[in-house]
Amino acid sequence: MVSKPDNAESVTDKKRRKTSSSNAADNSSTSVKVSKEDVYMNTIAFEEQEASKRSPVKDAALFHATCDELRTLFADIAKLKADSTEDSKVKIADKRIEGSLAFVLLKKLNRLDKVRIREGRDALHKEKLRVDSNRLQLQNLLYEAEHLKREVQRCYMFKSQDEEIELVPEEEFYEQAPESVSRPGSTKTDEHARRIARLEWELQQRKELDAHLKELLTLKQAIEKDIVAKTERLESLGPRLRDLLIATRPLQEALEMPIEKGWKIRQTVRLLPQPLYLLYANVTAYGEASDNLLATSIQGDEEEARQMAAAVNSYELEAHCARDSSNNSRDRADSDNDENEHETERGMKKRHHRGHMKPNLDEQRREKLFKPHPLSVTITIRAKDCPRELCAERQPGPGLSLTFSYLPNMQVITVNIALVDLHSSGAAAGDVLSTETVLNELCRGDKGEDCPNPKVKYQLQDLSIEIGQLPRLLREKNLGKPFLWSQQLCGLDHTSTAYTCVLSRDLANEHAEVTDKLHETIPSIIRSVRGRWEARLKLYKQIHDLESKMIDTSINDERGHPIRISSTVLQWSSISFEDYVSSGVAKMFLADGMATASDLYFRAIVIRGSAKLECYICVPCRYPDSSPLWSFSLNWNGKHTSSCNSSVREMEYWCNSLSAVDHSFDVLPKQLKRAMSCLDIYLETEGPYYTPAEFTQDKSFLKPFRGRTRAQPFRIAPNGSSSLFTQI
Repeated sequence: MVSKPDNAESVTDKKRRKTSSSNAADNSSTSVKVSKEDVYMNTIAFEEQEASKRSPVKDAALFHATCDELRTLFADIAKLKADSTEDSKVKIADKRIEGSLAFVLLKKLNRLDKVRIREGRDALHKEKLRVDSNRLQLQNLLYEAEHLKREVQRCYMFKSQDEEIELVPEEEFYEQAPESVSRPGSTKTDEHARRIARLEWELQQRKELDAHLKELLTLKQAIEKDIVAKTERLESLGPRLRDLLIATRPLQEALEMPIEKGWKIRQTVRLLPQPLYLLYANVTAYGEASDNLLATSIQGDEEEARQMAAAVNSYELEAHCARDSSNNSRDRADSDNDENEHETERGMKKRHHRGHMKPNLDEQRREKLFKPHPLSVTITIRAKDCPRELCAERQPGPGLSLTFSYLPNMQVITVNIALVDLHSSGAAAGDVLSTETVLNELCRGDKGEDCPNPKVKYQLQDLSIEIGQLPRLLREKNLGKPFLWSQQLCGLDHTSTAYTCVLSRDLANEHAEVTDKLHETIPSIIRSVRGRWEARLKLYKQIHDLESKMIDTSINDERGHPIRISSTVLQWSSISFEDYVSSGVAKMFLADGMATASDLYFRAIVIRGSAKLECYICVPCRYPDSSPLWSFSLNWNGKHTSSCNSSVREMEYWCNSLSAVDHSFDVLPKQLKRAMSCLDIYLETEGPYYTPAEFTQDKSFLKPFRGRTRAQPFRIAPNGSSSLFTQI
């Protein structure tokens, strides 16, 4: 009920009413008259003060409680009216009074809520004015800061007394300075801008030279201190080392401990067979003298090598005997084999395994023939000139690991190839660094599939093995390939009798002759292998970027002036030799032997509108000595190839005229851009003759056709500050 409120707020309201009524009585007794405006303003002030003191949450709770009380009163009045008794009428009157008081309380709460809303709006408006004022101040400060920056920039750009500075000549300036400093497009025509650019370049050069001078002086001082310290240390260690050496000589003789550096390696080197020993000794010497990116090491089981040394030496003696003695030994071996077979057959008869003995003997002979020496020599050749993306920071370039194994019974050297510090990615680019083909055709015609020693053919015939199966058997045993250059690198010359008749001559003289020949052969072979490896790395980077579409093919800047390319590259992928042959667009290259099965083949698809140009690329195995060969198949208003269209022949000629030696880092991207530009020129010159006209001219050329052959302007020629297309 309203007359009995549950909270302290209603009691407070009644007290305030009594206080106000008593104050009114006191005021009425006074003679002071209060105007209506003062009463209104006092009322507003009182309401604002009360609204600020009262809790909105409690007022909301009071509002809900009052509403619930009104609902209860209404329900009670409805019940009392339904009774229609005298007592109910009295109660209804009381209920009405209570309801009126509740309505008065609701009105007061509503008024307080309106006051709070008005105060909130006023506070929000004041905050907005404050934010706007701060924002205006911020904009003023930013404007002043920007103005100060411009003034500071003007101060920095101020130049004076520059006439006394001796600048480099203009020709040297344009050659050495980067384009961001020289700005040839604007400085060549503006003398003031050229002067400023030259002064900037002079300042930059002097700063660099000054920094370099300070570094060199610091380094010089550090080196001088280091030299003095080491000299003093060496001078103090000299007498002690001499005394220590004299004192330990009996112990060294007793323990057989050599004091030379690398004595452990030399002990291992002694176990190497002669070809691998020559290889290790000469390559190590060459690396120490001329090539710091060349490393050699020895792998294998030393104990097994010691056990095998006697057997290998006896086999080499038998192999180098005269023809008569070798025939006699062969006859004795055959007779021994026959006796062994007879004895084995008799033994097998007793054990009922007669039919299984001969295959076991053949298998043993095969295993013995293909058994390599326990020790092998590994040469790691690292690239000197390769793309920066393939090199780690301050680390040498990726390397090619060549593991040389020696087959004593065949007298053949085999090579296993592995990549060092390089992980290839991409389907098309991965074929370039395949260890199976990376060193093919290092010597012309040498794919590592033919055995360099003629006697191996007859050894395999004795085992009923075809000579053509030798590469497969070597791969199964993980022995690598018997390249011809690997035999030369190890001093094996199977084409003459100099090596096979070594026992009939002075061994020292023969060793000297072979060593002298290796001194000329090893540097050339190492350079050839490194050149092939570096060329493959550059080729891998180009094909990887083309396959990943990391090269911008929308601009052709071959002549230094960017020309827009309208066609786009749809696909770059690797294909097999069979797909290349079945394309039918490279019959001339196949007929002349310029494209073989050992080369790398790719296909690029270039499109523009409804036209599609299929490019078949043959990258020779001897790249970059032989440049990539491009063949085209144009599908637009029919199929056009070089055999039936002179324009396609000119396109192929223009793309194939680039030399891989001169453009080893980007020959394929440049050839691709040439092919795309040629496609644009072909479509823009031939397009107007077809209706509806699909292609519009956006290239600059003098004549669309020239001569009776209707030659089209495929060649890019410089034209002052720009470039245009002209006939080849």
